[in-house]
Amino acid sequence: DPLEVDDLSRARSAQGDHLKRIDPAMPKLLAELGRARWPSGHPPVGPIGAHVRLKQEYSSRAAGVETALGGWPGASAFIAASNADERQLLRLIETHAPKLCSVRILVQQREARFKPAPSRHPDVASVLDAVEVDDDQAFNALLNFYSPEALLIGGLTDARQLFKKRVPFVAFDADGMKHYLRGELEASEQTGSHTARGLMRMDSAAVLSGLEQRQAAAEAEAA
Repeated sequence: DPLEVDDLSRARSAQGDHLKRIDPAMPKLLAELGRARWPSGHPPVGPIGAHVRLKQEYSSRAAGVETALGGWPGASAFIAASNADERQLLRLIETHAPKLCSVRILVQQREARFKPAPSRHPDVASVLDAVEVDDDQAFNALLNFYSPEALLIGGLTDARQLFKKRVPFVAFDADGMKHYLRGELEASEQTGSHTARGLMRMDSAAVLSGLEQRQAAAEAEAA
């Protein structure tokens, strides 16, 4: 994951540009995609993170939301309407942004926005409650490939309360930890970053502040 190398310096150099927080080469790539003609007649949608905005009232849950939406591989992914579009997109990436050759390309037929299934835990906020998605194809891709119906909880205490209900769930807490109940199996595991990395549209100052605090804590622990 390229952002793991130096999240803080990347966020500083991006100067609030959410595309550059995903990858510095992303703006140039999008410009090239906009100039190309596509076999399906529709340019690819992406990166997905550029179409997702975190609601301000859920800013404290940003790390959990990013983890639920696939971290960097999820945020940097593109959606192609056909296999021919996918092949053309790969050629353009190889030519104009070779460092992005690892990005995921999701081939998905263009359809009207899906209607999510009702939550089995309506009293707990989900990732879908926390974000706004400005593109129907990006929204559908989130439902098809990621975990936007996952719950957002504060931490282990909340997870224990959900475990007691014995109703299956997947949840992410404020530190990006995943908690889930499947059948009789209940588990908690660290699957993402403890700190939001700005992989979607969100307050850039909050992203920078969180990463600075993470680095300061790491330096203090190493001292």
